[in-house]
Amino acid sequence: MKQDNNSLMPLKRILLVLILAMSSMYSVAQDQLFKQFDDAKGVSTVYISPTMFRLMPKLEFGDKDITKIASKLTKLQVLECERPSLIPTIKKQATNYYKTNKYEVVMKIKDKDERTTIYLKSYGKNNNEFILMNEEPKEITIIQLVGHITLSEIKNIAK
Repeated sequence: MKQDNNSLMPLKRILLVLILAMSSMYSVAQDQLFKQFDDAKGVSTVYISPTMFRLMPKLEFGDKDITKIASKLTKLQVLECERPSLIPTIKKQATNYYKTNKYEVVMKIKDKDERTTIYLKSYGKNNNEFILMNEEPKEITIIQLVGHITLSEIKNIAK
């Protein structure tokens, strides 16, 4: 029995809606990590929306110019903790989240006492979520970048 392609359209739409809903749930769960520690002493958080990216002619993060990729981002969040007693908790929760939600470790950098891990979650068609987790003895920084960006663009930031 030959099946008509038009009869499959509603099924494809349902699957597309489910996939989009699932990907937004992961983003919400990731946001919980940032929100959970937002008011904690010794923790700083930053959220930058796409609208704000368009208003900034030049965007630097630390000593890195990220102006070129800023226009491709749909979200940037940063969590920074300088409270040594809280660092292991943040690291454990973040690492467990990335493992549970099948983020791929795409790069690890170790330089003396500093470690940086870059995680990737791909949503297709260069729509990616990158997590940069930088650990130092007295500080942890987690940066979430979401948008139409590639690994090579992220590597330029991590250098």
